[in-house]
Amino acid sequence: MRIALLFVVAGISLAEDAETRRQRYLNEILTILPPSYRNDTTRVSGGDRSFEDWQKRTGELPPDFEAMTSQAFLPDPLDGVKTKADWQARRKWIREQYEQWIIGKMPPPPGNTRGIVIDTRQEGTVEVRDIRLEFGPGHKGRLTIQLVLPRKGGGPYPVFLTNHPRRRPWIAPAVRRGYIGAIFNATDPIYGAPDDSDSLIELYPDYDFSGLARWAWAGMRVVDYLHTLPEVDKARIGIAGHSRNGKMALIAAALDDRIGAVVASSGNTGECDPWRYTTDPFANETIEQITGRFPGWFHPRLRFFAGREHKLPVDQNMLLSMVAPRGLLMTSAYSETQGNSFGTEQAYRSVEKVYRFTNAPDKLGLSLRPGEHPTTAEDIELYVDFFDSVFGRSKRPVTRTNMHPFQWEKWHKQATIPPVPSTDVRERIRWALGDEPSAVPFPARDTVAGRTMTNAGWLAMLYERPLKVDGVTSHAIGFGDDLTGDLYVPAKAQGKIPVVIWLHSYAYPTGYSRYGRSTIADLTSRGYAVFAFDQIGFGTRIHQATRFYERYPNWSLMGKMVADTRAAIDALTALKEMDARRVYLAGYSLGGKIALFTSALDDRVAGVIAASAFTPLRASKDSDGTEGVRHYSHLHGLMPRLGVNVSIDYDEVLEAIKAPVLLRAPVLDRYASAPGVRTAVENARKAGARIELREPLDFNRFTPAAQKELFAWLETAR
Repeated sequence: MRIALLFVVAGISLAEDAETRRQRYLNEILTILPPSYRNDTTRVSGGDRSFEDWQKRTGELPPDFEAMTSQAFLPDPLDGVKTKADWQARRKWIREQYEQWIIGKMPPPPGNTRGIVIDTRQEGTVEVRDIRLEFGPGHKGRLTIQLVLPRKGGGPYPVFLTNHPRRRPWIAPAVRRGYIGAIFNATDPIYGAPDDSDSLIELYPDYDFSGLARWAWAGMRVVDYLHTLPEVDKARIGIAGHSRNGKMALIAAALDDRIGAVVASSGNTGECDPWRYTTDPFANETIEQITGRFPGWFHPRLRFFAGREHKLPVDQNMLLSMVAPRGLLMTSAYSETQGNSFGTEQAYRSVEKVYRFTNAPDKLGLSLRPGEHPTTAEDIELYVDFFDSVFGRSKRPVTRTNMHPFQWEKWHKQATIPPVPSTDVRERIRWALGDEPSAVPFPARDTVAGRTMTNAGWLAMLYERPLKVDGVTSHAIGFGDDLTGDLYVPAKAQGKIPVVIWLHSYAYPTGYSRYGRSTIADLTSRGYAVFAFDQIGFGTRIHQATRFYERYPNWSLMGKMVADTRAAIDALTALKEMDARRVYLAGYSLGGKIALFTSALDDRVAGVIAASAFTPLRASKDSDGTEGVRHYSHLHGLMPRLGVNVSIDYDEVLEAIKAPVLLRAPVLDRYASAPGVRTAVENARKAGARIELREPLDFNRFTPAAQKELFAWLETAR
């Protein structure tokens, strides 16, 4: 039976049934998202080369999102689980959903894996065996592996299993420490090694498993063979992989209980970073990007959820949970471009509950290292340390780092919360932002020339700050509480220069650097100077938020962000080269929120651009999929007091802003209620606010085209 409902967008009302909705969803995806790449290495399931190839061949439509539950936060792996039997049933359901939406259906174990030793030789002090595995229908499946044994004879030895393209360097520390190194040829062939798993597409035509799933399934066949060898300690087989191969290793370990431990290293999106935290506001690799750039890695159905991540029935925390009670090390660099330590830690907290349920809390580790994406020799040693710990070969505790420790309940116990002011809007905003401590004025200089005595720390060098932009000069400017920002000035600018303070999104690893260059280039080409700096808890200042609420229990992170932005205005208006009457704020996502709250308290702001900045707070509820108040109070810890009392809402914030405001609120923004945003704007306009609202048919994104459209508005902001 088809269910009809009323669909309203841009003032148009349409009665839609489920099939019509699904066709509309497809049209939106094909229209809004750029076409996926045609992959010449890892084939999409069925042998297609792109998402579009697959969709055209199969005719498959997106699911009926209207009929699916909206889950703004991570789904609970233990939902409905009371007993061990419940957990086994839950694991079965998670696997079914994961195969349906993310990796495709995998064949069962072939049951006939055999190994043909091609060559055995001594290399230095180790024994090396080259082996061809044969399996599947008629033993037509082929997989090349290499075993490196610490010494000839002896054992049984634990195993360090990987398909890492660097091959021997990754297994070298493990072999030195008494492990068999096992390498198999199932990975992206761009690294030079053949992908023996590609032929599985034709060998198992009734299964639509994706590239990563094929690599993982191949790894399981290595485990088949290892279980036949007397030299192998079968209870101590560990698998590890880095980047795309970290995704593979996690899938293999989650779906094969014979694997005793896994190190998931910097796989980020599609590994330890949940899909719900890989959206555009987090400035990392989104579903749109990973399924577009690498269409063969995951099942094409995953692309249907780009912009609708909250509709996924499962998320990466649930796949990670399936490893319990075996060893699991979640690891990444907190400052790597495609990473998101915040998302990884949210997954860790969820998975930790499962490890406690299965009585194995000491087998779960979290390692967030400094640096960028590549690993070092010491990182691999730490991975072997982890295997040693969970395999009982050492008493060394597993690593647990934590960059984002905020817990609302802990904050609530130590905070002093005064009554909410009853009338004045600005006072209620200040209450929500917390009690700002007294501040020492920063000694602002009067010209861009000269040397600043502050610096942004070593991470600024990693991010190659200041960013290089053609035709633009840069100057380090000190401001606020001994902070440093970068002022980008058009090289040919003359006279008083208008300035835009750019406020970044939830770019935890990189601050303003990720996507900052295009923003700076666009604005400076229009004659504006751009001042950019990292918010507390992001980029070069990621460490500063770790103990913030220990130090300032009655203030808030958003209060600090607003104070820093106002201090930036102080510094910029003191510069003789800048036009103090034309200081604008522009921000996306988190940055848009900061821009609105700052402008509500500071009348020096000449104009505000806020993209995908808010949804009304008082009307939000957990079932709407937007995160609502908990986004501020519990999840990011931006304004914890809102978890006690929603003292202010966005119509009132907009009402308090004296400057003209441009809002970009895409109608398909999963974090916002489009009708709610529209109502807030209408209420603020009635109170005299000058607001222009643009509602494109788009997801929550800030594309170069959107930037150009919004920045052109500055010329009209008077």
